[in-house]
Amino acid sequence: MKKFIFFRNDRLGDFLILTSILKSIKEKYKDSHITVVCSPLNHVLVKKYKIINQIYIHSKKNSFFKTLSLLLKISKSNYYASFAVDGKSFSNICNFLINAKYKLGLVYKYKIFNIWFSKPNFFYKYFVFNRYESFTSKKDLTKIEHLPSKLINLANYFKLNLKPQKKYYFNATIKDKKTFKKFYKKFINKQYILFHFDEKWIDINYINDNLFDNLSKLQKKINKKIVITSFKNKNDYFLNLKKQILKTKYNKKILLIENSNLLFFERLINHSICSVSCHSGFLVQMAGSNSCNLIDIINKRDYNWYSSWKPKNTKHKFIFKSNIDEIFIKIGIALKSYVNA
Repeated sequence: MKKFIFFRNDRLGDFLILTSILKSIKEKYKDSHITVVCSPLNHVLVKKYKIINQIYIHSKKNSFFKTLSLLLKISKSNYYASFAVDGKSFSNICNFLINAKYKLGLVYKYKIFNIWFSKPNFFYKYFVFNRYESFTSKKDLTKIEHLPSKLINLANYFKLNLKPQKKYYFNATIKDKKTFKKFYKKFINKQYILFHFDEKWIDINYINDNLFDNLSKLQKKINKKIVITSFKNKNDYFLNLKKQILKTKYNKKILLIENSNLLFFERLINHSICSVSCHSGFLVQMAGSNSCNLIDIINKRDYNWYSSWKPKNTKHKFIFKSNIDEIFIKIGIALKSYVNA
């Protein structure tokens, strides 16, 4: 039995990038044992994957003794391969101390006073890793470095023949599918565009006053239902939008769904004609499990960074932030190819 350990102690979307790799390992090594070290944040998703045999949760808020105890637990096993790909100090320490035949990882590069440094350092990447890929920090990135492709390159060390275009892996249960189907028939029952609103929308000019009007005009123009999702959103622009939806006749054509669980949200993403967000990490990466259409609203300065993370199997269109009216004009243009397909 070959044992693999993956360190992904960060966010939901970051874990999803690994899922095609995990599935391919299980397919090639039928009796393999996979361990994932995750965060309290992405544990809610990681635990849904039956192909994972062991899960450890690490939080930077843990006490020294709790962290040490977890390190000792992880170190008890001998591994065929370890993947330290989240750039966290705890993950790199574990990777250094555990007994693994092959150690692979991601090296994060950054500048201080125009001098390049890396995490982990020079000696670690050459004397600990059997193979590594480098990825530049956001503030120092000057060109697109496609992170999912780099992780695929690492995994192909084991001749998995993976390609970046391969779908991410998410296996919805029969119960999930039935729950969504019942909801869809009762409340949606037609093709729809999904809008996900979170805190990343707050820097868009005139969003407080003009968001609802733009959504209404867009709905009439494309003649498709609009489904709005959000999670614990207390921002003024969203509270104002919510009031306007609830008090007008458009609540039959613009449906608001708040605080749904991740599994239901996944169904909403993958059944939409197109999903629109200000780069919601989970939404963007989950779209990679079903080759979805995406419109991603970002700041122009972040183009290289977000391009470095996007799945290669989605139809992905970027729109740069400006005022809300201009953004919706661009959304309408971008949607033409999806709605008329």
